[in-house]
Amino acid sequence: MHDLPAPPRVDWARSAAYLDFDGTLVDLAPRPEDVRLGRDNVDLLRRLSVRCNGGVAILSGRDLESLRPHVKDLPVVLSGSHGAQIEINGDPTLVPGAGAGIQDAFRRLTPFANARGLLIERKAAAIAVHYRAHPEMETEVRSKIEDMATAHSGLKPVHGKMVSELASKDYNKGTALIQLSNHPQFSNRTPVAIGDDTTDEDMFRAARSIGGIGIKIGAGLTAADYRFETRAELSDWLAETLEVQ
Repeated sequence: MHDLPAPPRVDWARSAAYLDFDGTLVDLAPRPEDVRLGRDNVDLLRRLSVRCNGGVAILSGRDLESLRPHVKDLPVVLSGSHGAQIEINGDPTLVPGAGAGIQDAFRRLTPFANARGLLIERKAAAIAVHYRAHPEMETEVRSKIEDMATAHSGLKPVHGKMVSELASKDYNKGTALIQLSNHPQFSNRTPVAIGDDTTDEDMFRAARSIGGIGIKIGAGLTAADYRFETRAELSDWLAETLEVQ
Protein backbone atom coordinates (compact mmCIF):
# COMPACT_ATOMS: atom_id res chain seq x y z
CA MET A 1 0.00 0.00 0.00
CA HIS A 2 2.88 2.36 0.73
CA ASP A 3 4.81 1.69 -2.48
CA LEU A 4 3.95 5.17 -3.77
CA PRO A 5 4.32 8.46 -1.89
CA ALA A 6 1.53 10.91 -1.18
CA PRO A 7 1.48 13.70 -3.77
CA PRO A 8 3.18 17.03 -3.19
CA ARG A 9 1.34 20.33 -3.04
CA VAL A 10 -0.09 21.36 -6.40
CA ASP A 11 -0.22 24.88 -7.79
CA TRP A 12 -3.81 24.80 -8.99
CA ALA A 13 -3.45 28.16 -10.71
CA ARG A 14 -1.29 26.32 -13.27
CA SER A 15 -3.03 22.94 -13.14
CA ALA A 16 -6.23 21.24 -14.24
CA ALA A 17 -8.06 18.58 -12.22
CA TYR A 18 -9.57 15.42 -13.73
CA LEU A 19 -11.51 13.51 -11.08
CA ASP A 20 -13.31 10.19 -11.03
CA PHE A 21 -16.69 10.26 -9.26
CA ASP A 22 -17.72 6.95 -7.64
CA GLY A 23 -15.14 5.84 -5.10
CA THR A 24 -13.23 9.11 -5.40
CA LEU A 25 -15.65 11.94 -4.66
CA VAL A 26 -18.35 9.71 -3.15
CA ASP A 27 -18.45 6.37 -1.35
CA LEU A 28 -19.57 3.40 -3.41
CA ALA A 29 -23.20 2.32 -2.94
CA PRO A 30 -25.20 -0.81 -3.86
CA ARG A 31 -27.14 1.22 -6.44
CA PRO A 32 -25.68 4.13 -8.45
CA GLU A 33 -28.49 6.49 -7.45
CA ASP A 34 -27.84 5.96 -3.74
CA VAL A 35 -24.56 7.89 -3.55
CA ARG A 36 -24.35 11.34 -1.99
CA LEU A 37 -21.78 14.05 -2.64
CA GLY A 38 -20.96 15.47 0.76
CA ARG A 39 -21.19 19.17 1.48
CA ASP A 40 -17.47 19.35 2.21
CA ASN A 41 -16.60 17.98 -1.23
CA VAL A 42 -19.11 20.31 -2.88
CA ASP A 43 -17.25 23.19 -1.27
CA LEU A 44 -13.87 21.78 -2.29
CA LEU A 45 -14.99 21.43 -5.93
CA ARG A 46 -16.24 25.02 -6.01
CA ARG A 47 -12.97 26.31 -4.58
CA LEU A 48 -10.97 24.09 -6.90
CA SER A 49 -12.83 25.42 -9.95
CA VAL A 50 -12.10 29.00 -8.92
CA ARG A 51 -8.42 28.27 -8.40
CA CYS A 52 -8.18 26.38 -11.74
CA ASN A 53 -10.15 29.07 -13.57
CA GLY A 54 -12.75 26.48 -14.57
CA GLY A 55 -10.28 23.71 -15.36
CA VAL A 56 -12.03 20.97 -13.37
CA ALA A 57 -13.57 17.88 -14.99
CA ILE A 58 -15.34 14.83 -13.58
CA LEU A 59 -14.58 11.76 -15.71
CA SER A 60 -17.02 8.99 -14.91
CA GLY A 61 -18.16 5.64 -16.17
CA ARG A 62 -21.67 6.84 -15.45
CA ASP A 63 -23.97 8.05 -18.18
CA LEU A 64 -24.32 11.84 -18.06
CA GLU A 65 -27.99 11.45 -17.15
CA SER A 66 -26.92 9.54 -14.04
CA LEU A 67 -24.05 11.88 -13.19
CA ARG A 68 -25.73 15.30 -13.57
CA PRO A 69 -28.14 15.12 -10.60
CA HIS A 70 -25.23 14.61 -8.21
CA VAL A 71 -23.15 17.56 -9.43
CA LYS A 72 -25.84 20.01 -10.54
CA ASP A 73 -24.94 23.69 -10.19
CA LEU A 74 -21.26 22.85 -9.73
CA PRO A 75 -18.88 24.67 -12.12
CA VAL A 76 -17.32 21.50 -13.57
CA VAL A 77 -17.01 19.88 -16.99
CA LEU A 78 -18.42 16.35 -17.29
CA SER A 79 -17.42 13.24 -19.20
CA GLY A 80 -19.59 10.13 -19.02
CA SER A 81 -19.79 6.57 -20.33
CA HIS A 82 -16.02 6.03 -20.08
CA GLY A 83 -15.04 8.93 -22.34
CA ALA A 84 -17.83 8.56 -24.91
CA GLN A 85 -19.74 11.60 -23.64
CA ILE A 86 -18.42 15.12 -23.08
CA GLU A 87 -20.41 18.03 -21.67
CA ILE A 88 -18.90 21.51 -21.55
CA ASN A 89 -20.96 24.50 -20.39
CA GLY A 90 -24.13 22.43 -20.48
CA ASP A 91 -23.64 21.27 -24.07
CA PRO A 92 -23.57 17.43 -24.16
CA THR A 93 -22.05 15.54 -27.08
CA LEU A 94 -21.71 11.83 -27.82
CA VAL A 95 -18.45 11.00 -29.56
CA PRO A 96 -19.35 9.85 -33.12
CA GLY A 97 -19.83 6.09 -33.34
CA ALA A 98 -19.52 5.56 -29.60
CA GLY A 99 -22.96 4.00 -29.17
CA ALA A 100 -22.64 1.43 -31.97
CA GLY A 101 -23.67 -2.07 -30.91
CA ILE A 102 -24.91 -1.01 -27.47
CA GLN A 103 -28.63 -1.56 -28.09
CA ASP A 104 -28.14 -5.05 -29.51
CA ALA A 105 -25.78 -6.02 -26.68
CA PHE A 106 -28.24 -4.69 -24.09
CA ARG A 107 -31.05 -6.76 -25.59
CA ARG A 108 -28.91 -9.89 -25.41
CA LEU A 109 -27.49 -9.23 -21.94
CA THR A 110 -30.75 -8.29 -20.19
CA PRO A 111 -32.13 -11.87 -19.82
CA PHE A 112 -28.83 -12.99 -18.26
CA ALA A 113 -28.95 -10.18 -15.66
CA ASN A 114 -32.66 -10.48 -14.90
CA ALA A 115 -32.47 -14.24 -14.40
CA ARG A 116 -29.82 -13.74 -11.71
CA GLY A 117 -31.30 -10.71 -9.95
CA LEU A 118 -28.47 -8.45 -11.11
CA LEU A 119 -28.81 -4.74 -11.75
CA ILE A 120 -28.26 -3.95 -15.44
CA GLU A 121 -27.76 -0.33 -16.45
CA ARG A 122 -28.15 0.94 -20.02
CA LYS A 123 -26.00 3.98 -20.75
CA ALA A 124 -25.61 6.09 -23.88
CA ALA A 125 -22.44 4.24 -24.88
CA ALA A 126 -22.05 1.42 -22.35
CA ILE A 127 -23.89 -1.31 -20.46
CA ALA A 128 -23.11 -2.03 -16.81
CA VAL A 129 -23.95 -5.15 -14.84
CA HIS A 130 -23.66 -4.48 -11.10
CA TYR A 131 -23.11 -7.43 -8.76
CA ARG A 132 -22.44 -5.63 -5.47
CA ALA A 133 -25.53 -7.35 -4.03
CA HIS A 134 -24.27 -10.72 -5.33
CA PRO A 135 -20.45 -10.68 -5.03
CA GLU A 136 -20.35 -14.46 -5.43
CA MET A 137 -21.30 -13.94 -9.08
CA GLU A 138 -18.18 -11.96 -10.00
CA THR A 139 -16.56 -14.72 -12.07
CA GLU A 140 -19.75 -15.50 -13.98
CA VAL A 141 -20.49 -11.84 -14.72
CA ARG A 142 -16.96 -11.07 -15.85
CA SER A 143 -16.94 -14.15 -18.09
CA LYS A 144 -20.27 -13.18 -19.67
CA ILE A 145 -19.05 -9.64 -20.37
CA GLU A 146 -15.84 -10.98 -21.91
CA ASP A 147 -17.84 -13.28 -24.18
CA MET A 148 -20.17 -10.46 -25.20
CA ALA A 149 -17.23 -8.22 -26.05
CA THR A 150 -15.77 -10.94 -28.26
CA ALA A 151 -19.09 -11.15 -30.11
CA HIS A 152 -19.28 -7.36 -30.66
CA SER A 153 -16.19 -6.03 -32.42
CA GLY A 154 -16.84 -2.41 -31.48
CA LEU A 155 -17.16 -3.08 -27.75
CA LYS A 156 -14.67 -3.90 -24.99
CA PRO A 157 -14.97 -5.32 -21.46
CA VAL A 158 -14.43 -2.88 -18.60
CA HIS A 159 -14.18 -4.39 -15.11
CA GLY A 160 -14.45 -2.20 -12.02
CA LYS A 161 -15.34 -2.59 -8.36
CA MET A 162 -18.37 -4.90 -8.25
CA VAL A 163 -19.34 -3.97 -11.79
CA SER A 164 -18.50 -5.21 -15.27
CA GLU A 165 -19.34 -3.25 -18.40
CA LEU A 166 -19.42 -3.32 -22.16
CA ALA A 167 -18.15 0.00 -23.50
CA SER A 168 -17.10 1.50 -26.81
CA LYS A 169 -13.68 0.13 -27.72
CA ASP A 170 -12.16 3.38 -28.99
CA TYR A 171 -12.94 5.59 -25.99
CA ASN A 172 -11.98 5.71 -22.32
CA LYS A 173 -11.23 8.23 -19.59
CA GLY A 174 -7.81 8.77 -21.10
CA THR A 175 -9.19 9.83 -24.49
CA ALA A 176 -11.57 12.17 -22.67
CA LEU A 177 -8.68 13.73 -20.75
CA ILE A 178 -6.68 14.30 -23.93
CA GLN A 179 -9.71 15.79 -25.67
CA LEU A 180 -10.41 18.14 -22.78
CA SER A 181 -6.75 19.12 -22.44
CA ASN A 182 -7.09 20.91 -25.79
CA HIS A 183 -10.08 22.95 -24.66
CA PRO A 184 -9.36 26.57 -23.58
CA GLN A 185 -10.42 25.87 -19.98
CA PHE A 186 -7.76 23.15 -19.69
CA SER A 187 -5.04 23.95 -22.20
CA ASN A 188 -1.60 25.01 -20.99
CA ARG A 189 -2.36 23.53 -17.57
CA THR A 190 -0.64 20.56 -15.95
CA PRO A 191 -3.17 17.70 -15.72
CA VAL A 192 -3.76 16.10 -12.33
CA ALA A 193 -5.80 12.88 -12.68
CA ILE A 194 -7.35 11.36 -9.54
CA GLY A 195 -9.22 8.05 -9.27
CA ASP A 196 -9.60 4.81 -7.38
CA ASP A 197 -10.47 2.06 -9.84
CA THR A 198 -8.98 0.11 -12.74
CA THR A 199 -11.11 2.21 -15.10
CA ASP A 200 -9.07 5.25 -14.05
CA GLU A 201 -5.76 3.82 -15.22
CA ASP A 202 -6.30 5.18 -18.74
CA MET A 203 -6.53 8.73 -17.45
CA PHE A 204 -3.44 8.27 -15.28
CA ARG A 205 -1.49 7.23 -18.35
CA ALA A 206 -2.96 10.04 -20.44
CA ALA A 207 -2.09 12.66 -17.83
CA ARG A 208 1.49 11.41 -17.60
CA SER A 209 1.83 11.36 -21.40
CA ILE A 210 1.32 15.14 -21.53
CA GLY A 211 3.43 16.05 -18.52
CA GLY A 212 0.91 15.57 -15.72
CA ILE A 213 0.50 13.23 -12.77
CA GLY A 214 -1.86 10.48 -11.63
CA ILE A 215 -3.06 9.96 -8.07
CA LYS A 216 -4.51 6.60 -7.04
CA ILE A 217 -6.82 6.11 -4.06
CA GLY A 218 -6.52 2.72 -2.41
CA ALA A 219 -4.58 -0.45 -3.10
CA GLY A 220 -3.72 -2.11 -6.38
CA LEU A 221 -1.20 -1.98 -9.19
CA THR A 222 -1.35 1.36 -10.91
CA ALA A 223 0.16 3.66 -13.51
CA ALA A 224 -0.30 6.57 -11.09
CA ASP A 225 2.63 8.46 -9.61
CA TYR A 226 1.19 8.91 -6.13
CA ARG A 227 -1.24 7.20 -3.79
CA PHE A 228 -3.66 7.93 -0.97
CA GLU A 229 -5.01 5.10 1.17
CA THR A 230 -8.44 6.67 1.65
CA ARG A 231 -10.84 9.24 0.23
CA ALA A 232 -10.49 11.21 3.47
CA GLU A 233 -6.76 11.68 2.81
CA LEU A 234 -7.60 13.05 -0.64
CA SER A 235 -10.08 15.54 0.81
CA ASP A 236 -7.55 16.70 3.40
CA TRP A 237 -4.88 17.12 0.70
CA LEU A 238 -7.23 19.10 -1.55
CA ALA A 239 -8.16 21.40 1.32
CA GLU A 240 -4.49 21.94 2.14
CA THR A 241 -3.47 22.64 -1.45
CA LEU A 242 -6.34 25.09 -1.87
CA GLU A 243 -5.14 27.26 0.97
CA VAL A 244 -3.94 30.67 -0.13
CA GLN A 245 -0.32 30.34 -1.16
